Order: sequence, then structure tokens, then C-alpha cells
Amino acid sequence: MAHATGERAPAFTAQELEKLVDGVLTQYALLYGPPDQQVSAHQKINIWRAIAKDVRTLGVHHRRGTHCRKRWEDIHRWSRKTAEAQLGMASQRGRGASRTLTPPEVPDPGGGLPRFGWAREDITADTRG
Repeated sequence: MAHATGERAPAFTAQELEKLVDGVLTQYALLYGPPDQQVSAHQKINIWRAIAKDVRTLGVHHRRGTHCRKRWEDIHRWSRKTAEAQLGMASQRGRGASRTLTPPEVPDPGGGLPRFGWAREDITADTRG
């Protein structure tokens, strides 16, 4: 095993990831569903062990339930951040994070003049009337 020598485990292959995703999706309601459908922590550990057993059948590397759970969480986190980036939003889960959506268009107070090159006095003079 790679753990005894201090080496990293090899990356999950595409086939392993496919088995992992299939296993999680079939058990998703038990792992992440509403509280009335969720199971105990011990049962979740057993579910992750069963998923790891399916992944191990490919014979690439000896994956444990904790490895599979961690990889699933990494995939989930990466996909959420990618979707948020494509939508132009910052993650709401971090401390101090705020939305970065572009504000709606506001009418130009300068009567259609280009925004660049304005002096502050010109803007305030136009808006004071």
C-alpha cells in the first residue's frame, strides 16, 4: 500500500470516478437526503465502504470508504465553484463572501455624455439642476 511508504495514492481513473458517481447517486437519498430519510453515521460509513468496494473491483488501487467520500466531496465542491463562477457569483459559504453580480444599468446623469473624462464637479453640477 502507498500509505506505508508515504507515497500518494494514484489519482482516480475515469472508470473509478464513474463507479464512484454511480454508487453515490444510487445512495444519495440516504447520504444527503432530507433528515427523515437520512441514516445514522455508522450506516453512512457502511454505505461508503460498499461504494469503495465497488470502486476496488476495477483493480486500480485499494480505495477505502474515506478516500471515496473525500473524492466525492472534492468533485462536489469543484462543480459548485465552477457553476458559481460561470454564473458570476462568489461562494456564499465562505466568511465575508459577497455576491459579485453586475448591478442593473442606471440611467446616465450626464445626459448621454461618455463616462470617461468626467470631472466630479461636472457630474454634481448636472445633477443639482
